[in-house]
Amino acid sequence: MSLVNCFSTLGCPQLSLHQAIELAQAQALSMVEVRTVSGSNDLPAVLGGEFGSPEELTAYLADTSVAIPVVGSSHRLIGDAFDFQELRELARWADAAGARFLRVFDGDGDALDSGLLDVAQARYEQWETMRATHGTRVRLLIETHGVLCAHSALEAFCNRLPTIPILWDTHHTWAAGNDLSATHRTIGQRLAHVHVKDSIITNGERRYVLPDEGDFPVGILLELLLDERTSAPAISLEWEKHWHPELPSLELALAAATSWR
Repeated sequence: MSLVNCFSTLGCPQLSLHQAIELAQAQALSMVEVRTVSGSNDLPAVLGGEFGSPEELTAYLADTSVAIPVVGSSHRLIGDAFDFQELRELARWADAAGARFLRVFDGDGDALDSGLLDVAQARYEQWETMRATHGTRVRLLIETHGVLCAHSALEAFCNRLPTIPILWDTHHTWAAGNDLSATHRTIGQRLAHVHVKDSIITNGERRYVLPDEGDFPVGILLELLLDERTSAPAISLEWEKHWHPELPSLELALAAATSWR
């Protein structure tokens, strides 16, 4: 069984959403995580140009076999880049796509004090209130991207916000020096989406490589995520070609991921 059942459009940043969906179908994958479309991360603008309206996006996806579990934003739950109005507009498109989650980042740094946790809790509760008021279906999904890669910060966050869904970027927490099993236990039932990728240290710096060419302990992750008692909606290959254009094509990365053990 392959580890990966989804990919992020970061790996095919120049493609339209139509083309990304067609790529998923050609790769026999059932899910696509939407982050970059037609070279842009301004999803309301590019999706509006491609489909005209959220209703047209819904109609298009109804005729495909590919689901969109997550729509990604650049907003941070703990930090300055958090705009409720922008997120509400993006949420309209995420709802139209049938996505369960709207991804936001955590924040910078390597520690969470009570003040920062207060900010995170207040913003999350405000979003939940707004969801109820406006009938928004999509939920916020917090990624272990920055500060939550520090295990003590992740534990503090999970204790304060026990119901918030978490996107576990397995590579980021592992590269920060954390044991995959310990991180998995801490996230627990909050686990809603997973990012995977591989890397290796060259000349003192970590760089991304094709799946199975690096030193990421994928065997341990397989035991954690493919256990019959664990269910994550998607295990998504986050091939960051948008940020690292020198990387090989997404097609090559997906081919390598099929035998990644």
